[in-house]
Amino acid sequence: MPNHVQLRVHRHAPILPFPRRTLMLGSLISAALMSHEAALASTQSFDLNAFSNSLGAIDTTRFSTSNAMSPGTYRVDIVVNGQPIGRRDVLFKEAADSASAQPCLSREMLEQLGVALDKAEADGPQHTALAGEYCGDLGRWIPLASSSFDAGALEWSASVPQVYMQKSHRGYIDPAYWDDGIDAGLLNYNFSTSTITAGEGQDRAYLGLNAGLNLGPWRLRHQGAQAWDGRTGLQTYQNTATDVQRSIAPLKSQLTVGDTFSSGQILESVRVRGVTLATDDRMLPQSQQGYAPQVRGVADSNATVTVSQNGYTIYETTVAPGPFVIEDLYATGQGGDLTVSVTEVDGRRNTFVVPYSVAPQLLRAEGFKYSLTAGHVEQRGVVDNQEPVLQGTLQYGVTDELTLYGGGSVAADYTQGKLGIAMSTAMGAFSLDGSSSSAQVENVGLMSGRSFGLGYNKSLPFTGTHFALGAYRFSTEGYLSLPDALNVRDLGRRNQNIDAYARQKSRLDLTISQKLGDGTLSLYGSSVDYWQQQQGRQTSYTVSYGSTWNTLSWNLSAQRSRIQDTRQLTAREHSDDVFFGTVGQAGRVDNRFMLTLSMPLGTQPDSPSINTSFSRDTGDSRGSQQQVGLSGLMGEHAEVNYGVSASRATSGDSRSSQANVYAGYRADTTSLRAGYGQSRDSSQGSFGADGAVVAHAGGVTFAQSLGEASALVHVPGAEGARLGNGSGTRLNGGGYAVVPSLTAFQSNAVSIDPQGMSMDVELQESTRNVVPTVGALSLVKFETNSGRAVVVKGQREDGGPLPFAAQVFDELGREVGVVGQASKAFVRGVADSGSLTVKWSEAADGQCRIHYQLPARQTGERQTRTDFLQGVCMKSSPELGVSTL
Repeated sequence: MPNHVQLRVHRHAPILPFPRRTLMLGSLISAALMSHEAALASTQSFDLNAFSNSLGAIDTTRFSTSNAMSPGTYRVDIVVNGQPIGRRDVLFKEAADSASAQPCLSREMLEQLGVALDKAEADGPQHTALAGEYCGDLGRWIPLASSSFDAGALEWSASVPQVYMQKSHRGYIDPAYWDDGIDAGLLNYNFSTSTITAGEGQDRAYLGLNAGLNLGPWRLRHQGAQAWDGRTGLQTYQNTATDVQRSIAPLKSQLTVGDTFSSGQILESVRVRGVTLATDDRMLPQSQQGYAPQVRGVADSNATVTVSQNGYTIYETTVAPGPFVIEDLYATGQGGDLTVSVTEVDGRRNTFVVPYSVAPQLLRAEGFKYSLTAGHVEQRGVVDNQEPVLQGTLQYGVTDELTLYGGGSVAADYTQGKLGIAMSTAMGAFSLDGSSSSAQVENVGLMSGRSFGLGYNKSLPFTGTHFALGAYRFSTEGYLSLPDALNVRDLGRRNQNIDAYARQKSRLDLTISQKLGDGTLSLYGSSVDYWQQQQGRQTSYTVSYGSTWNTLSWNLSAQRSRIQDTRQLTAREHSDDVFFGTVGQAGRVDNRFMLTLSMPLGTQPDSPSINTSFSRDTGDSRGSQQQVGLSGLMGEHAEVNYGVSASRATSGDSRSSQANVYAGYRADTTSLRAGYGQSRDSSQGSFGADGAVVAHAGGVTFAQSLGEASALVHVPGAEGARLGNGSGTRLNGGGYAVVPSLTAFQSNAVSIDPQGMSMDVELQESTRNVVPTVGALSLVKFETNSGRAVVVKGQREDGGPLPFAAQVFDELGREVGVVGQASKAFVRGVADSGSLTVKWSEAADGQCRIHYQLPARQTGERQTRTDFLQGVCMKSSPELGVSTL
C-alpha cells in the first residue's frame, strides 16, 4: 500500500518570485514526502485527496522522487570531507538506473578538488569511467567513498578516505582558481582641505593619489600627492613611487620593478629603484601562514586528538593507529604552550604539552622565505642617491624548533653580512644573530665593526604572563647598517663631521603584560644610547592598567621619557636637504599620567558612547588637560559617524579651551567627513573625501577606497540591488558595483541582496566565490532572468480552483510556472498578451488555456511590483483574463 503524506497549504501566504522556482517547489514537495513514514519506500505516491482544491488526475511523477533533477548544467556548492571548496558548474545527465539526472564530474575537476584518482584506480575501481566522466555516487569509482546531492540547497558533498586524497593543508586553494581579474584602470583618491582663522589665517588643500593599471597579471602602480597652500600657492607635485608588480605562483613570490623598499625583517630596509623578488606569505594556505609547531604523537587505536591553547580547543581530528603528525595548525599570535590530548577508543586518554613561543624569525619545518633586491638606492637627504646596491635575505626552517636565517648587502665600497639562529624551547623562543659591516668613508677611511642581537618571547597562559624581550642589540663603534653607511658617507663627501649623525651603541626594547583580576597590567620600555657622547641616551617607558566595571571601561597609565644632552640636527648646514633626527634639550625629562574612561549610553548597537580623559604632565613640561566627548554611529548600515568634544588645558600660567564637532558619511561611492573646531583665539573648519574610480570595459564605476584586491560586480538589469555582507552599496544604473576590499589568495564570498531591484529581474544565484591575486579587480557576474513578473490566479470553467502543482506553459511551450496555493501561479517573462496553458495530465481533458491582455508599459519603465492577472482557464473558446496592477 503506498504511503500518503498530507501537505497543508496556507491560503494567505504570498507567492514570492524565488529563483529557480520550479525546482524549489519540487524540492518543497519532495521534502514533504521525506517524512519518517514516506522514507520507508523508495518511490512515493502523492495523496491528492489532501488538497480540497485539486482534481484527481494530476501528474505528480516528477515529484515522486526526492532530490529529483532534470538534465542540464547547474552551479552548485562543493563540499569535500566537510570542507567547503567553492561553487562549480556541474553537468547532470540522465541515468538508466535512476529517475533523476545524476551529477557527472570530470577527472580534471575531481583532481582539482584534491581527489587522487590514480591511487583509487591502482586499488582497482569497481567501474570504468566513460569519456572521462564520473557520474553518480563516487563509491562506484573510489573504494569506501560516497557522495550525495541536495537539490534544495544545490550542494554536492562527498566523503573520500584520506588515503585517496592528495596531501594538502587546511585552507589550500589550487592556484588554478586564482583570478588575475580583468584589465582596468584604478584610482584611489584622498582629498582634504582646511581653513584656519588666526591672525592672517591659513588655507590648505591636499590631494593624495594612488593610481593603477591592471593588464592581465601585471599591476602598474603610481603613488603621488599634490598640495596647495594659501601663502605659497600650488606646490610641486610629489612623485612618491611608481612600480610594476605581478604574482609568480610557482615561486609563491611577488615580483616588483620600479620604486620599492627592500625587506626590513632581517636587514635594515632601504628604498631602491630597481627589481625585488620576495616570498609572499599570503599565497600560502592560512594554516601555513605564520609560525606554529608540529604536533607529533602515537595512537593505539582510531583515536581522537584534541589540541587546546589557554583552555580553548583550537584543533581536533581523528587519526589511525600508529604515529601521527599534525602540521597545519593556524598561527595564534603571541603563542602559548599547546596541550594535546589523545583519546583512545576504550576511553584511555594521554595528555602532553608542546612548547609554543614565537620569535619573529621562526618558520615551520621546511618553511622557506627569501627576498632579493637589486637597483639604485634612493635615500632621502643624500646628495648622491643613485648608488647601486644588492641586498638579499634567506630564512629556512630546519625543524619546528630551529630556523636559520641571514642576509647580506653589497654597495660601492660597502659590504654587510648577517647570520642568525632562532629556536623554540620549553623556556621560550630565542633568536640570536651577528652582523658585520665594512665601509670606506671619504676623508675618514675604513670603518668596520660588529653588531649582535638577542630576542626572547615567552607566554605563561596559566599565570596570564607574557614576556617579550623584543630586542637587545649592541654594535661596535665602527658598525654601520646600510642606511647609516649612506648617510655617513654623504657627510664624508661633504667633508663634514660624521659624528653629527647618531650611531646607535645599544638598544633595548621590553614588553611585559600580566593578567591581574579583571584587567591587564602592561609595561612597554625602550632605551637607546649612542657612541657619540653628545648624543646622550634616550629612555622611555609606559606602565598601564586597564579593566572594565559593568559597562564602564577604564585605563590608567604613566609615561616617562628622558633625553640626555641631545644635539642631533634636523637640517644640514649649507644644504636644503632634510636630515632626519630629533632636537632635544640637555637632560630633558617628561612625565605624563593619564586616566581614560569610556561607557556606552544604552544597549543598542547604535547607542552613542561617552568618553573622557584626564592627563597631568610633570617634569620639564608641566600642565594638565581634561577632555570629554560623545561619539556614535547612525544608519541602517552604520554609514554615519559623529562626535562632539570639549577640552581644557593648562600650562604654567596659561589657560586654553577648545570645542570640536565632526561628522562622517559613508556613501555608496565615497566617504565624506567634515569638522569644526573653536578656541578662544582661532577656529578651524575642515572637509575631506576619499574613494576610488574604476574604469573598465563596461564603463566607469565609482567606489569606496580599494584594498589589496577588489571585485567588480555586474548584475544586468538589477539596478538598485545591494551588495551583501552589510555594505549597503547599491548597483548603479548599468548594474555595476565594486566590492572594495577582498583578501588576496583566499576565497571571498560576494553576495547580492535583491531588495530594491526591479520585479522584472530575477537572480539565478545570490552568492559567488572568488580568489583574487594581489591588486586584482575580479569580475563577478551574476546571471539573471529578465521579464515581466505576473501572479496569475485562474479558475476552471465550473468555478473551481486549478489543480495544485499543475504546470504552466507559455505560447512557445516553455514552462514558466507551477500552480501553487489558492489557485495561483507566479510566472515570469511572458508577453504582454497571449495565452497560458495549464497542464495537469496527459489526458485530452488534462489542460486548459487562459487568454490574457496585460497593460502596456513604457520602454525602460521599471516594474516596482508584481502584476496580477485573473482569468478563467477555458478548454474551448477563449476568455480574456483581467489584469490589475
